[in-house]
Amino acid sequence: MTEPKVTAASLQPEQWTLSSNQALQIFITEPSGAKHFQPAFTYPVFGEAEQIFGFKDLVIFLCFDHCTFYPFLNVRYSEKLSDESLEEPKDQLLKFLPESTIFKDEEEWADAIQEEQENYTIPGTQFGETFTQGGSSYAIYKIDLKSERGLELLKRLQFLTLLFIEAASYIDSTDELWDLYVLYKVDDPKLPSVVGLCTAYNYWKYPGGKNFDEGKEEVRKKLSQFIILPTHQGNHLGGQFYNRLFELWKSDPKVVEIVVEDPNESFDDLRDRSDFSRLVEQNIFDLRSIDMNLVNSDWWETTRREQKLERRQFSRLVEMLLLQKLKSPSPNVTNKEVRLFIKKRLFEKNKEALAGLDEATRRDKLHTAYESLAQDYYRIMEPLKLKRENEALDNGANKKPKLE
Repeated sequence: MTEPKVTAASLQPEQWTLSSNQALQIFITEPSGAKHFQPAFTYPVFGEAEQIFGFKDLVIFLCFDHCTFYPFLNVRYSEKLSDESLEEPKDQLLKFLPESTIFKDEEEWADAIQEEQENYTIPGTQFGETFTQGGSSYAIYKIDLKSERGLELLKRLQFLTLLFIEAASYIDSTDELWDLYVLYKVDDPKLPSVVGLCTAYNYWKYPGGKNFDEGKEEVRKKLSQFIILPTHQGNHLGGQFYNRLFELWKSDPKVVEIVVEDPNESFDDLRDRSDFSRLVEQNIFDLRSIDMNLVNSDWWETTRREQKLERRQFSRLVEMLLLQKLKSPSPNVTNKEVRLFIKKRLFEKNKEALAGLDEATRRDKLHTAYESLAQDYYRIMEPLKLKRENEALDNGANKKPKLE
């Protein structure tokens, strides 16, 4: 007797539906063992609902080698609905993974990794100096996307951007204005471990008639995607990666401004803390000298240009500095001055939305926005624990502030 076909119509759909975020298990195989984590997003692969329908006991294993990032995919399930419209999860994933991805055959994958690791060299050039953090050594490499190996590394790494950056898309590797930077742990130089990645786009900027005629180039560097692998988070490597990239870009005479494309809240915090710390530690921001005359003078635009920061970001950093000044032992600014200074920017930013309101409502909206922003600034600055050395406070010595 032929058994009746199992159809979706004859079953309860919830029994055959699973979260794709839960089903996808990601591993990085490191010398100390495989490290496991799960994605933040899977909708680019499995749809907006982030659900997979038609399978029971579904588990998707996606593994990468820590050094070469060679991918291995395995998909398992106990039952599948006999519905011809169902697409295999394997086929959905392989649309986004590189052609080199090995499916099912773990021995083939292990052999491929071993072959690639022999005499392995990173397909790019080191960008800046090696640094230490938490007892380990790290280095940033600018990947050569014109080389076959560099392009293959991009294809292997870029899947992570879909899993951890909302609304991310793959960069156009044929566009020479794109750069890929990879942060490596280099305790073992022969087998470096991928720690994070960053993509940036070089927007051409018109340098003015005379400079253009003389062949001078100017670029706006836009940081687009930024990831520290979950297996390496919590070690303050994100700030190190961002700061070192920023300083190296700033030292390039062709780069006139460094911007960030649509940062999420967590990266906004990292950026604010990193930028603020850097400006304080380099004595660009000085709690002793800051006052309203200074921030309303040419200092504002001159400093912003020198630091190659976009206007909105520099405004935020100055506002943070003024609020920090109010907390200092000898503030030479008043609450009212700082409040009006910040509200002026908020008004300009939201002028259209505020224009149709009566004066009382407009004032109330602005004050609420100011209070919320000030509270958020103090939250951002609190982990920095800005302090001055006692000697500097006592005798006014020209010493840099400490960020502890």
